[in-house]
Amino acid sequence: MNHPDYQPIKQVKISTLIVDQIKAHIIKGNLNPGDPLPSERELMSLFNVSRSSLREALKILDTIGFVEISQRKRTRVKSIVPKGFIEPIRKLLKEDIDTVLEVHDVRRCLESWNSYYAAERATKEDIELLRQNLESMEEGIPKKVSLIDDDAAFHLAISSAAHNKIQTHLMYSIYALIQSTVGICYEANESWDILEEHRAVYQAIKDKNPVLAREKMHIHLDKVLARIHYFFEKKT
Repeated sequence: MNHPDYQPIKQVKISTLIVDQIKAHIIKGNLNPGDPLPSERELMSLFNVSRSSLREALKILDTIGFVEISQRKRTRVKSIVPKGFIEPIRKLLKEDIDTVLEVHDVRRCLESWNSYYAAERATKEDIELLRQNLESMEEGIPKKVSLIDDDAAFHLAISSAAHNKIQTHLMYSIYALIQSTVGICYEANESWDILEEHRAVYQAIKDKNPVLAREKMHIHLDKVLARIHYFFEKKT
């Protein structure tokens, strides 16, 4: 009697199962670049695994470039855009205004797309996150708090609201490049203007108006470009 072609059962390490599950969440867009993973204790409870299996899994994810492990900080999701692509451009940004302007051109394309599709696809949770960001900025301005973090958070939240994981990873990498450069171009007396520009984009997204959202983002980024030019003109 001929038997079917049975295949031997392979034992799978627990750490491999953890890696596969976290990778799946990143690939599906449930975890975005910069998102912190739960604490080690929480992950052990959620996966019902030992500390050694969890740590082995996180080390594997760190090695293959999906997460970044930092001492005394939460493990965070990394962008899938290779670091080797980012670092040479980062060095040029410090030396060459033409590179700054070229990166801004790329950013304008990405953010136009983001704002358009965020207006179509944003969930109630996405809208609430954007609203909270505007509130944080409004509270920080009178206290002379730098806009850099809130500005980045706002634009990255719009990217996330477009619900395209590749775009989100690209935006995260672009912001890793431009955040400090754009931030130093903002004058303190322009903070309220920037807030109002953000508010206009937010309102169009909230109103589900893709064309207006893209238009308001263009207006905002044109003003950002003018601020960049003004900053470099002052330096020369």
